[in-house]
Parts: sequence; structure tokens; C-alpha cells
Amino acid sequence: MTETITPLRAATHSDRSWRPSSGYGFAASSIIAPIAGEELAHAATQFALAFLEGEHPALVTLLGLRPQQNLYVGPDGQWLGQYVPAVLRGYPFKLMPAENNQFALGYDEGSGLLAGAGEGEAFFDAEGRPTERIQQILQFLIGVHKGVEAIGRAGAKLASHGLLEPWPLKVRDGDTEIPVNGLFRVNEAKLGAIDDAAFLELRSGGVLAVAYAQLLSMTNMGNLGKLAQLHAQHAAVSAKREAEIESMFQPIQAEDEIDWDAMLNDVKDIKD
Repeated sequence: MTETITPLRAATHSDRSWRPSSGYGFAASSIIAPIAGEELAHAATQFALAFLEGEHPALVTLLGLRPQQNLYVGPDGQWLGQYVPAVLRGYPFKLMPAENNQFALGYDEGSGLLAGAGEGEAFFDAEGRPTERIQQILQFLIGVHKGVEAIGRAGAKLASHGLLEPWPLKVRDGDTEIPVNGLFRVNEAKLGAIDDAAFLELRSGGVLAVAYAQLLSMTNMGNLGKLAQLHAQHAAVSAKREAEIESMFQPIQAEDEIDWDAMLNDVKDIKD
């Protein structure tokens, strides 16, 4: 799905409305999702978490290990896990940078959820002000953005102490193992060996909680394997069903092989 993010303005959206997304098909190709600090505990119990390389290493959920395949999104677009990352719950809205380090609220007009006036929820009221629901969505997305930034600062602290290392993940494709590059994890041995001053610095900034959450979350890697099996089983069943349906409409005999004279004689004999 191609995003077409347009800033919300009363001049262009007062006579339009929107419908909430009924599923997560829009995220079917997203294999990672950034995590905000407020959802750290929930995410660490549900997903395998990893850091991305960068000046402020983001902590992300691993939603799949193959390009364009989010294992947590089912064939019908429904979420297969118990918890949905906050960054996905604001769709089809998205923050857009504005002046003076502020944010504007954008809407994905490529979502297929834009509607005419009165056909969905309004963007603006009669006075041209954002509705209460729109204001709540904006505040929610701003909170998520700040939470993601806070995790990034924690990741930078861990990196500055040399506590992040490449995570040597591999994906099996038949008999071949394919490395997954670009992901980092906490080096547990180094974390346990830091001196008291560094420990207190990381603890006071809430950084230790992020480190421990990432380490504990790695036990959830098995969830991806189970989901991959479910997707493979569904694909196999769907392929079999399609083959059975197709076989129902296969011609039993080519038209030029049918003995029409014999058939007509049989019909004549029945009438007689």
C-alpha cells in the first residue's frame, strides 16, 4: 500500500470524513515497528526486540524476518498477537513536522478510508476546529513520538558504554541459512561487568530497564517461528483449495473428441 500523507486543513477536509481502519492489512509488509517507552513492558513480553544502528538506536519489535512479510498480520488483515505496537494504532493518521518544532496531523489519503461528509467521522466541527476525536489522536501520536525518542536516547547511552553488539540472526530458507543484518542486542556479559558509576548512571536514567527488556524479549523469538508455520500451513491449505476448485472446471473431454452423432442417436432412441 502506497502512503499519500496529506496535512489536515479545514479548507480541504471540512467537507470530508474518515473511517477507522478495520484491520492491520496496511502493515502487512512492515517487519519492524519502533517501540515507545510507555509500552516497553507490554512489548517485551510479546515480541523479540532489537536495536537499529544509528546515532540514537531505536528499539524495534521484530514482526518478521523476511522482506515484506509481517508474520503478525493474518491473511484477513487481523492482528495475530495479543498486543499491537502503538505506532500502528494511529493509522490512518500520521505526524508531520511543522514550524517551531511542532507537529501537524496528516492523513493517509491512499488508505481507502477517506469518505464524503456525513459518511464517516468528521475531521472538523462546524466552526472549523478539529473535533475532539481528532485532537485525541494528535495527542496520542505526539506521545508515541516522544516515547520513541526517549527509547532512542536510552539506546544511545547503551551504545556510548559499548553495551550494544550486532545480533547474528539467521533465517533458514530450505537448507540455506540467510543472515539478517542491521540488528543489535545488549551484550549481557558487558552489562554485568560495568563499574558502579556507570551502573548508577544507567539506572538513574531508566536505561537499565530498556537493556533488561531487550535481553528478556529475545526469548520471544520462538513466536516468530510459530507464526511462520501458521502462515505456511494456511498457504498450503489455500493452494490445495484453489487447485480443487480449478479442477472442478477442467473440461473432461475436448469438444472435438465428442461423438455428437452417437449422442443424437441416443436421444432419438429414448424418444422412440
